Amino acid sequence: MTSCAICNNGLTPEKEIACDMCRSYIHTTCSGLSRTELQCLKIKDRKLSFHCPTCSDLKLQLVKLHELTSTVGALESELRILKESMTSRDVKIDPIKVPDLECIIQEVSDRQRRKNNIILYNVSENVRNNRNDQVAADMELVGELLQMLDVSVDNLRTIRLGKFDSSRTDMKRPIKVCLPDGDIASKAFQRRQKLRTSDKFKNVFLVKDKTPMQLKLYREARQELLTRKAAGETDVYIKYINDVPKVVKAGGPEN
Repeated sequence: MTSCAICNNGLTPEKEIACDMCRSYIHTTCSGLSRTELQCLKIKDRKLSFHCPTCSDLKLQLVKLHELTSTVGALESELRILKESMTSRDVKIDPIKVPDLECIIQEVSDRQRRKNNIILYNVSENVRNNRNDQVAADMELVGELLQMLDVSVDNLRTIRLGKFDSSRTDMKRPIKVCLPDGDIASKAFQRRQKLRTSDKFKNVFLVKDKTPMQLKLYREARQELLTRKAAGETDVYIKYINDVPKVVKAGGPEN
């Protein structure tokens, strides 16, 4: 007798369901599906599909692999632009310093970790002897800020960046907010302008958590922008193209 792929106990035809990917059978009670969902799976021309936990994990890994592939492509574009920029400035490129595949993979992994985070700047912190009290105060403040942005979060974590100096009463170390997923972080970032309408948060700046490489590319783009403006160009600005900061002309071709 065939056993359930989840609990390994015996199966009976009237109380089993097959995975649409691997065709392994499990108990309907082990499937986690509601009675309505189970009824829908019995329809001949159904559109609903069922995947066992193993296949569901596989699908999730495939989605993550696709995201990683896209990120690697963006990184390759960044490296190409960086090399072209260095070449145009007659900068000698040391082959040893060109990032290898391992560096690219590390960068991809770092970006994946950071995409769930946002950074808050210019947030005052109360000088407290008890660190737990400070963490609780930050959690309460961040919760209020996210609520103002219409972002609902059940689980988050806050970290003050930098070393604490108890002798100072004007500490405003940035707060890194670790959110459950990247969609929530993106939503908060997209709605950050709402902070300007609040007396309490109008001086707070919300940014994405970027890797050292992303910050380096932005600094270089900003330096190019300042140089070109100093040379008389007034219609240039920084635009992100394929997640790469570039200096472009307003209303004109990318430059």
